[in-house]
Amino acid sequence: AASSVEVIAVWRKAKDDNDGWNAQILELHDGVVQDLAFQPNSLLLASAADDGWLCLWQKAKQVGQILEGAEGGFSCLAWHPNAHLLAAGGKDGELIIWLESSRGKGFG
Repeated sequence: AASSVEVIAVWRKAKDDNDGWNAQILELHDGVVQDLAFQPNSLLLASAADDGWLCLWQKAKQVGQILEGAEGGFSCLAWHPNAHLLAAGGKDGELIIWLESSRGKGFG
């Protein structure tokens, strides 16, 4: 996956080797996407932007959850290797850590 300004491109290998790669464009952020990363061993993609939203994209296709907490916007994010913790840094110096719900449905 890669980002450019307010959009994210997720590249997938085509089933037929002769077709190469296809990009799916994900749009939701109203600000520049600063960082993105896949949850370890998963297709859950997190994107952090300077609009103050951290979006969790299910199967890297559709938004499943939007996390907030950095009024000045986010500058970075990182998954813990165990995949149950997600940390993000705000442009104003905040560090926010979310724990996966005990029901396994989202972060909070």
